[in-house]
Amino acid sequence: MTDIIVFFIGASLLLYVLLGGSDYGAGIIELLPAGTFREKQKHVINEAMGPVWEANHMWLILIVVILFVAFPTIFTTLMIALHLPMLALLVGIVVRGTAFTFRHYDAIQEPRSQRAYTLLFGVSSLWTSFWLGIIVASLNRGTINLEAATFWDAYIAPWWGVYPLSVGLFVASIFAFLAGVYLISETDDAALQRRFTRHAAVFNALVIVSGGLVFAASFIERESLPSRFFRTPSTIAAMALATLLFVVLWRVIPKRNALLTRVVAGGQVALILLGWWLLYAPDAVHTVQGPLNFYQEAAPHATMLQLVIALLVGSLFIFPSLFFLLRVFKSKQHPSGD
Repeated sequence: MTDIIVFFIGASLLLYVLLGGSDYGAGIIELLPAGTFREKQKHVINEAMGPVWEANHMWLILIVVILFVAFPTIFTTLMIALHLPMLALLVGIVVRGTAFTFRHYDAIQEPRSQRAYTLLFGVSSLWTSFWLGIIVASLNRGTINLEAATFWDAYIAPWWGVYPLSVGLFVASIFAFLAGVYLISETDDAALQRRFTRHAAVFNALVIVSGGLVFAASFIERESLPSRFFRTPSTIAAMALATLLFVVLWRVIPKRNALLTRVVAGGQVALILLGWWLLYAPDAVHTVQGPLNFYQEAAPHATMLQLVIALLVGSLFIFPSLFFLLRVFKSKQHPSGD
C-alpha cells in the first residue's frame, strides 16, 4: 500500500510541475521586457491560463493531504522545520492568484491597475517558484535538526545555504522553460511564436547553467551531490536521457506540433524528477538524526488502506474531469455562439 501512496505523491508532484509550474513560468516570462508585444503576450497568457490555473493547484493540495494522513511524522517534521519557506510559498501563491484574477477578470481594465496586477503576477510567480525550489532542496540536506536548541538551528539552518538557493534558481528556470515551450502553440501570431521560442531557448540554457550551479553548490553541503550522483547509475541514465531530449525538442519545435512538443518537454522534466527521486529513495527527508523513510514512517495499516481506497476511487473522478476541462477550454475549436 505504501508503494501505491508514494506513487500518487510522485504523480501529483509531476503534474503540479508540468501544469502549475508552466503557469508560474508564464508569470516569470511577463517580467521580461516585451515592448510592443506586451499586450498581445498578456492576452495569450490570460487565455492559456484562465480556464485551468486554479485546477492545477489541486496536485499540491493532494500532496499535502497525503503526507498529513499517510506519513504524519514526515509531515510534522517538514511543517515545523521549514515553516518559514512554507509560509513564503503560501504568500506567493495567494498574491499570484489574486493578481491574476484581478487582471484577467477586471471589467474596467484600467491601464494603471493592469500594470500593477501584471507586476505582482510576475514577481509572485518568480518568488513562489524560487521558494518551492528551496523547500525541495531542503529535504535531503541533512540539516533539519529534530533536537535543535536555537532559533537558527531549528528554523533557518534547514533551508539556508548556497545549495537551496541554487535549486530555487534551477526550479524557476525549469518553470519558465516549460512556459516558453507551451506558449508557442497557444498563438497563431508568427512574431509571438518566435518570441516564445527565443524565451524557451534562453531558459533552456538557464536550466543547464543553473543545473551546473546546483552541482557546484552541493560541494559545500554535508553530503556532496556529485559523489552520490556518480554512485547511482539509474540517476545518471535518467539525466542522460533528459539531456538527449533537449536535442529532440529543438528538432520538433519547428514542426509546430503542440502535443509532441509538450510531450518531449514534459518528458525532460519527468526524467529530472525521476533522477532526483532515485538519488534518495525511499527516504523522504534527511535529518541530523538520520533519514525519515516512507516505509518506516507510514501510518497504521487501517489508515493506509482507507487512503488507498480514497485515492483509487477519487482517480476515477479526478482524471476524467481534468481531461474534460482541458478538452473543453484548451481546444482551438470553440462554438461561435451565434
